[in-house]
Amino acid sequence: MNSGNRGLGWDFAEPGGAREEAATSFTPPNPQGQSAVTGVVERNRAELAKIPGVYGVSEGRTPIGDPAVRIDVEDDSVWVRLPKEIEGYPVKVVVVPGGFEILPAMY
Repeated sequence: MNSGNRGLGWDFAEPGGAREEAATSFTPPNPQGQSAVTGVVERNRAELAKIPGVYGVSEGRTPIGDPAVRIDVEDDSVWVRLPKEIEGYPVKVVVVPGGFEILPAMY
């Protein structure tokens, strides 16, 4: 169907009449609303938090964007006490000198 392209050869479908094609496969989200790495973080957070110098554990990403377990640490010396991988996910270590402070509320 040619609708309004003035003979340029474009073929436009009427709204709602186009066939959908995905460039990549689609995996619907986890029915519980969380990713698999989130579950790994939740299952391991308490144990990792017991390691001296660990400030936090959260969901992170590798440099190429793959899911990872992010561990925020005090300094480089903590790295040697951490696993390289947890339940098949790589560990991304982030040094946060001085830790985190709660900022005062701004009113």
